[in-house]
Amino acid sequence: AGISVPCSQPSTMMDMLLKKAESPVIIIDEFDSPIIDAVSSGDQGLAESMRKDFNAFYKVIKSYTGKIRFLFMTGCTKLSGLSIFSAMNNLNDISMDPDYAGMFGYTEEELVSYFSEHIDRKLEDGRYTSREEFLSSLRDYYDGYRFSDDSDERVYNPVSIGKYFSQRKTAFSNYWAMTGGLSTLSVTLARNADLLSIAEERLTLGIDQLRDFDIMRLSAAVSSRSEVSCLLYYAGYLTIRSSYDTNLILDFPNTEVRATFLSALVQALSRNREDPKAIVTEAVRAAENGDHAAIVGLINRYFRIPSYEDLEWPRGKKERLFSLIFKLFFGMLSLTVYTELPGGMGRIDAVMMTRTGNYIFEFKVDGKSADDAMDQIITRHYDWFFTGDGKPLHLMGLDFRTEERQVVAYTHQLYGSGDAEEVTVS
Repeated sequence: AGISVPCSQPSTMMDMLLKKAESPVIIIDEFDSPIIDAVSSGDQGLAESMRKDFNAFYKVIKSYTGKIRFLFMTGCTKLSGLSIFSAMNNLNDISMDPDYAGMFGYTEEELVSYFSEHIDRKLEDGRYTSREEFLSSLRDYYDGYRFSDDSDERVYNPVSIGKYFSQRKTAFSNYWAMTGGLSTLSVTLARNADLLSIAEERLTLGIDQLRDFDIMRLSAAVSSRSEVSCLLYYAGYLTIRSSYDTNLILDFPNTEVRATFLSALVQALSRNREDPKAIVTEAVRAAENGDHAAIVGLINRYFRIPSYEDLEWPRGKKERLFSLIFKLFFGMLSLTVYTELPGGMGRIDAVMMTRTGNYIFEFKVDGKSADDAMDQIITRHYDWFFTGDGKPLHLMGLDFRTEERQVVAYTHQLYGSGDAEEVTVS
């Protein structure tokens, strides 16, 4: 109190302040925000200027190490190894420290303990038949962040949990919004680096690559797949699913993040002004109502959105490209979904689970008919996944043509009814 620092240069201000302060505590939130904004805007000159300013600022702090009682910094990107901290190499980076793996979110135990009354209130409308069913859905939607490969601890997003329980409605929403420079940069780089495959398979990244990541090296034009993968991890879109040797397997932490990111990615590929979020919202409603015709119609609407011509793809791999774009559609849904799920005697193209029923989808692209797709579901026993589930199971075979970019016919069968009829889509 009463300390005056008549100066506008950050490093000089900090020097004057620390000279006068006694046993100071320094807390710096979002230390990397200015650099992220500069990199996101493509202004490398500004980013480099900020890097120099940061170096001078943190060099001053380091010179007062013996006087500072405590220093705590937060940011989206990793601290150690960053060029902006070359003048301050005595930091203790807890980003991936197993001792702090449960510090920055709610663990399962904390959620059940601290939000017990809120959970009871959500169960009052009868949307869920049991407490465990609700918790399982909540876990799928907001849990899943794992910050250390040396710890199995997973945490819920604290912001999303707080916002969800402050709302009266029981249905889940995506509160982890696409805002800020880092979010915009992540989507832009994912699109340019051909990271559409994150919708198809989990990403493998070396631990050293993650630890050595430096946001100053990012460029929308030349950034490598590994650099963009690192950014997606630090931005919170990917988390550690598992590890082996010196490698990490990264995946979306939960439904909220997957749907939010893929919606933004599809929007970035958009050829028109139709919002993919509106389509997937309608698709969720149609799925919960058992309206299979509406689902097919919405898939066709969705396929008019992306501009496929802009996508780099190896020749002869068109079927895989369109299969991948199907997976983007299912990935955007705020439902429990699986794609390429091993099952029975093959891989199920897509599985979708709702409160009121479940769906199995098999696609045929420029080949066999919708009836052939249905035969594959039945003969390869894809229904195994839902044995004992008790909910209606919808089997759907789709015939997709790349020239029309539409599902031209589909077959629907309610499992156990024995009736299936191919429907031509007009």
